[in-house]
Amino acid sequence: MLHLRILPIVLAMALVPVKLLAATQADEKCQITWAEVQALVESNPDSVKSLIERVTTGDKALSNAEALVAYMGNSYFNGSPMSESMKGRKAWKEGNKDLAVELLGQAVESNPLSLANNYYFVFFALKNKPAKDIKEKIKLALARIKLLETAILASGNGTQEAPFKVTCVDDEYVLMERLKLPRPTMQALTNGGCDKFTLPAHTSTLFTGQEIFFDASRISQLQLPNDLFD
Repeated sequence: MLHLRILPIVLAMALVPVKLLAATQADEKCQITWAEVQALVESNPDSVKSLIERVTTGDKALSNAEALVAYMGNSYFNGSPMSESMKGRKAWKEGNKDLAVELLGQAVESNPLSLANNYYFVFFALKNKPAKDIKEKIKLALARIKLLETAILASGNGTQEAPFKVTCVDDEYVLMERLKLPRPTMQALTNGGCDKFTLPAHTSTLFTGQEIFFDASRISQLQLPNDLFD
């Protein structure tokens, strides 16, 4: 893995703007493979479930490595190649704002370790004059977003040699949005199992490459019928 410095995202109590600390915790790299996580899930599933629960509750004491194992390991218990937020986003687009927030909240409950589920719930709930109980859920979702974002960023550097590890297609797009990257001009799946996004003239100071790579190997597995692994 290339040892480039990644700037960790530090969230305040709102999604915009993203605040970055220049080169502070950037050296905490997590060289964790899918094979290692799968082996841990098979040999000691309770240890992984414990980490998943800690991310679910927004435990700030988690290290990047622990949060990353929880994020990756969650896909073996609650995996889906797409986030559960699509119905909520569709409802919002149709003007059903209260229903949208309700559905997005249900998506988070269904899979609280989906970066996209948490992100879209917070994004739209904040636009809908949230009541006190929703504000508490927003606060918890923000804590999860911070844990998940920093863990994914610590999993690589976005190059083909060290792609960011993700478990869901929507998480790729959310992370690119959070990094304030312009809309990609091209997407391709590499021979090495990475989703490669080509970026236009660069406008973000948070990621300086012209291409960004995500390890999509687990997403590809989740798209296959379960009986292929029996």
